[in-house]
Amino acid sequence: MTTKTETPKKPRGRRPAASITEKIAETEKLLASLREQARREERENLDKNRKAISDLFKSERLDTIDVEVWRNVVPQLKALVGLAASSESEQPAAEKSAPVREKPVEQPA
Repeated sequence: MTTKTETPKKPRGRRPAASITEKIAETEKLLASLREQARREERENLDKNRKAISDLFKSERLDTIDVEVWRNVVPQLKALVGLAASSESEQPAAEKSAPVREKPVEQPA
């Protein structure tokens, strides 16, 4: 009446063990992925922090202060927030040329 079709039985159990080199390759891929994720998260956090600082400066109208004044008080600000004073070889703010405002920008109240 009904005929049974025999299907080849698949072996049960575990898959063949991965070689050590395969495990190393998988782990290296995972490590690279995690490092990229960490870099992305760090970059996003830095961007959020920069935006928050910019918004704070604008709300307190600190963005109207001349850049030369900021250059003079940056060492004091760093000391105030607990950052070590920068070395002589590390002067990114002094090296960069920013447009200097002649007078503060007027913002509507």
